[in-house]
Amino acid sequence: MKKRIKVSIIKPDVTIKEAMKAIQEQTYKSPEVATGIALATGKNNKLIGIVTDGDIRRALLRGININEKVEKILNRNPIVFSKDLTPDEIMNIAIEDIKNKDPKRYRKLNTIIVVDEQHRPYDVFSFFELWRKVEIKTKTISVVGLGYVGLTLSLMLAESGFRMIGVDTNKKLIDNLNKKRINIHEIGINSLFERHFNKNFFVKNNFENNESDIYIICVGTPINSRGQIETSPLKKALLYITDLLKEDDLVILRSTVGIGTCRNLVIPTLENKSKLKAGENFHVAFAPERTVEGDALNELRTLPQVIGGLNKKSAELTAKIFNHFSSSIVFVENLEAAEMVKLLNNSYRDLTFSFANETALICDKFGLNSYKVIQAANQDYTRSLIPRPSPGVGGYCLTKDPYIFADSSRKAGYQVKLPLLSRKISNQMIDYVCEKIDEWVAKNKKIKSRIKIFAVGLAFKGEPETADIRNSTSIDIIKKLEKYYKNITVYDPVMKKKEIIKNGFTHSPIKQGFRNADCVLILNNHRSYKNWDIYDLAADMKKPGMIFDTWHIFNEIITEPIDGIYYRGI
Repeated sequence: MKKRIKVSIIKPDVTIKEAMKAIQEQTYKSPEVATGIALATGKNNKLIGIVTDGDIRRALLRGININEKVEKILNRNPIVFSKDLTPDEIMNIAIEDIKNKDPKRYRKLNTIIVVDEQHRPYDVFSFFELWRKVEIKTKTISVVGLGYVGLTLSLMLAESGFRMIGVDTNKKLIDNLNKKRINIHEIGINSLFERHFNKNFFVKNNFENNESDIYIICVGTPINSRGQIETSPLKKALLYITDLLKEDDLVILRSTVGIGTCRNLVIPTLENKSKLKAGENFHVAFAPERTVEGDALNELRTLPQVIGGLNKKSAELTAKIFNHFSSSIVFVENLEAAEMVKLLNNSYRDLTFSFANETALICDKFGLNSYKVIQAANQDYTRSLIPRPSPGVGGYCLTKDPYIFADSSRKAGYQVKLPLLSRKISNQMIDYVCEKIDEWVAKNKKIKSRIKIFAVGLAFKGEPETADIRNSTSIDIIKKLEKYYKNITVYDPVMKKKEIIKNGFTHSPIKQGFRNADCVLILNNHRSYKNWDIYDLAADMKKPGMIFDTWHIFNEIITEPIDGIYYRGI
């Protein structure tokens, strides 16, 4: 018999009086149970029938003695549902029964009885509880981890009508959010936060008094020097949840993890401490985050949400959440398939970027303009969608997910080659950019320590725009150059001046940066650069000077040579 059943279980040979007492005592012990009912079981704990307060009352009115055996008044043909049915399927069947307009059947459906394959009682709950299981918006959701992924998802769910609790153990982050200071750059996020903060979105730095029904884990998953995930942040989050986990709760992992993490780490951790069984007592799913920084709120609405569940119930319950804002749901066969989807997406993107970068390295040997060559290869040829070359591939995801993919594959007995090679190629671009500056300095007989370099674009990318400098190749390039060039100033269209200074760089406005610069180094692809009057700005540079446009932003704009200025790209 499952301990989860909070209802009276009796034998058919007890008296009606004993059945009444059992019903009353169980209701007193657990006031949240489906009240006024007892289940009668026989051999092997199989369900024989049920008796309700109403059955007993009607029996007494007919003159049946209270000391008669309860089997005399049992309902031996109650409506029961298989435990393999989802709450939605049970609700649909129940509604069809109600449509029969049979008052007796309607009364029987006040309590939902669920049985297993051997017809043993598995669960019992009221019709109201069934409605709560079906209506997802009656549940409270906690998002664990309020970084870029967690905060944008929390606000999107709050906008969709859910009661949200955002939890992060970073006290400084929570203090800033409570002061309405958003720590990420995302179009529309400030107004969304203002609309829902302390209304249906609450932020906390601990799990005290948390009464959530759904937990979505969005903690960071960094990698170590061996390309393996540091699981300590994830384990810490799981241990917080296990103290709160209860019957029918749902745990969704959103963090990027190695293949098999949900089954081999998440589920055992949750089960061991909570003493609950995944797939029976609570639900588990993996729904990878795949949004791009700078456009996350839009992409949460427009991108398909991939969902892999431990079982059908877990997947469908998760889909009911995401269906409230997502354009479509893509179900995959299991947890591992969903885990792999995220790794495939990012590893493939990184691979295409590395191909473009290696193409640029080859074009350089032939004295060709890689941008124009790739543009010609792509034009009206839909089978080729080669990206632009870049000064390396940075950011939090693309720099680590190929390593996670490779590590997962290695553990499964396959040595991955391409994802690791793509990382190696793109990392080469950092040295390549620095070497080309050195070559230009040497060719023009300039003393390294005296020249002025104006570096534009500190964030790891410019489109969609972001202020995120995690794993930014721009920073790697600037720091490498600083070993030899002492006069380097920096500008970024999104990062605030104080943040640039805080990270150890000298800030300069655009015009001041160009003035007397020997080299202007454009390191990311922010759209605002195209609004510059590049001829006017370049006129203030030293001659001879160089504009190293690593993203070819001005390739179509600079149609005529700029006097004394060498313009080049990667």
